[in-house]
Amino acid sequence: MQLDFQGWDLSLLMSVRSYHSPIAVWTAWVFASLAWKGVTAWIMALIFWIRGHRRLASQFVLALGTGTLAIIGLKGAVLRPRPDLFAARELNIPMPELLPTQHSFPSGHTLLAAAIMMVLVSRYRDWRAGCAVAFVFLVGWARVYQGMHWPSDIVGSVILGVVAGIAAVKVSELPIVRSRTQDCLAEPKPPAVSVESGRPKETAGVR
Repeated sequence: MQLDFQGWDLSLLMSVRSYHSPIAVWTAWVFASLAWKGVTAWIMALIFWIRGHRRLASQFVLALGTGTLAIIGLKGAVLRPRPDLFAARELNIPMPELLPTQHSFPSGHTLLAAAIMMVLVSRYRDWRAGCAVAFVFLVGWARVYQGMHWPSDIVGSVILGVVAGIAAVKVSELPIVRSRTQDCLAEPKPPAVSVESGRPKETAGVR
């Protein structure tokens, strides 16, 4: 039995885009903008490096670099039309404004977000990992809602992003990389000790 992937894609796409609301439009724009070319993650990597979290910063850079190479290579190899351009071709309606960005797979926004998610999930098991997972989900939803990607593009991009994130973590653990990305965190100050008798100062009335 042959599966109708295009039909499944189109059905799910129409289901996601069937809800019309100014809030949904605005939310999709916000998350798509935050994930554009991984700009938020690049800024975070710079902040981490400046604050001394150099290993985490290097993992971000490696994940973003690996993901970007995958995006460039696959966009030109797969040549899958975006949903709106696909509809235009099916109906023989020219849409020249979509031609410069006509390739739908992979979703660069989602792939880079998933790569960073994997770096954070491999390092943390708290709210930070949860926020990263939620961000990937919302970015993927936003790109489908905006009509820029098929649902299957998002699924494939998440998988590729996870692979890119794992690769970044593995590369960062190589001795040659670890030796150049050691954290430079400030040492915590020791507690104040009273000069008298070399013992910690006692609070009046406390024995």
